Amino acid sequence: MRFSLKSDYALRAALDLALHASPTQLARTADVARRTGAPAKFLEAVLGQLRRSGIIESQRGSRGGHRLGRPAARIRASDVIRAVEGPEALLARPAGRRSGSGASASASRALHQVWAEAERAIEAKLDGVTLEDLARRVQESSRVPDFNI
Repeated sequence: MRFSLKSDYALRAALDLALHASPTQLARTADVARRTGAPAKFLEAVLGQLRRSGIIESQRGSRGGHRLGRPAARIRASDVIRAVEGPEALLARPAGRRSGSGASASASRALHQVWAEAERAIEAKLDGVTLEDLARRVQESSRVPDFNI
């Protein structure tokens, strides 16, 4: 299963807001684009989808910008992906395949079971990771040990 570039940028942008924005400090789109490597115009559309879903809040004007719409601990990776890709974004099954008859139908049912198991595993993993978890990972990985004596 592959996730779209839109999902990747949406997660990067939401994580960036978890790291760099707060209720009193908004992050400008240009700054989020620079830090995430996302094209600014594309990012604007992604941020709009995240705003409409309630994941982020936005404020217009010279002091405008974006921040998370709720605490990072309450925003799951799966929430962000569904906000930009739709409610069926985490489905692993190939679209448009129908079962045949006989042995073909048995094979289709067996594959359907495997796809369903894969979907549940992916969904469980993404449901279990919050923006707070991701922010913690970023902060832990950016700490450089000090070996000075």
